[in-house]
Amino acid sequence: MWKRYEVELSMEGRFAASVPKTHDEIAKMLEHRMPGKKPENAVPIDELAEQVTAEVAAEEPEVGWATFKRDDNGLYYEGRCVRGHIKDCAQQVSSFFPETKAFKSKVANKVYVETDKIPIAKDAPDGWEQRFIQVMTRQGPRSTYKFIDYVDGVKLTFTLRVLDDGVISEDILRAIFDYGSVHGLGQERSQGWGRYSYSMTEV
Repeated sequence: MWKRYEVELSMEGRFAASVPKTHDEIAKMLEHRMPGKKPENAVPIDELAEQVTAEVAAEEPEVGWATFKRDDNGLYYEGRCVRGHIKDCAQQVSSFFPETKAFKSKVANKVYVETDKIPIAKDAPDGWEQRFIQVMTRQGPRSTYKFIDYVDGVKLTFTLRVLDDGVISEDILRAIFDYGSVHGLGQERSQGWGRYSYSMTEV
């Protein structure tokens, strides 16, 4: 029923974190992503925020700071974020495959990242960078700043599970990653971060 591919993304430079460090910012992020109709057995936002706060291991509150999740093996990137990247890239390359109707939907329903936690092979970020940004408040536009943790030249290796029904070919997968390698993965793509080369092998 399934084909599996081992994919390796080799970052060409900096790769940025994307998870807020503080409990309040994490709670706001989760609330923003919450579906319109809450499931009956939904875990309260505050409990989820506590769990994510533990996963990023923030030692003290840092406002406007994005970091990586980590566990006993070090830093990791979530497979669901790579899946989001794949879906975004699929939308951009859909016009190259006009014979596949509802292209993005088919990719979303037939291509899965099997690896939930993708190791970064580092115990801590290589550094951080400060950015000045404009935000819109009730009082109008304001200048503020944010901090982003990053790692340099890492490799992300994960397994793709693709429904073997003849719809999503290897050519389609390669087109998605060809585009993604230029578009970039993670935060600060406008600064050229998150660009990669890749290899993909059926296993």
